[in-house]
Amino acid sequence: MSQENVHWDNVLEKNVRAKKALVGHVEAISDRFILIAATAGMKYNVPRSHIKAEMGKEILLDISPKDLQKYRFK
Repeated sequence: MSQENVHWDNVLEKNVRAKKALVGHVEAISDRFILIAATAGMKYNVPRSHIKAEMGKEILLDISPKDLQKYRFK
């Protein structure tokens, strides 16, 4: 997805889906990453390049929930 198609000022608190599975919500953004807060206190620092689309109140990622694990924030 082209980065200019995402409304970054409206991304905070949007739900995030990884291959159709709801994985959390956007907690913070930086120039290159989005921080996703998930259940059980887990967080993921995912590169913006993995954003596939912005649809209403959701951000869709182009990776699976399993692949999301490699971006787990420690």
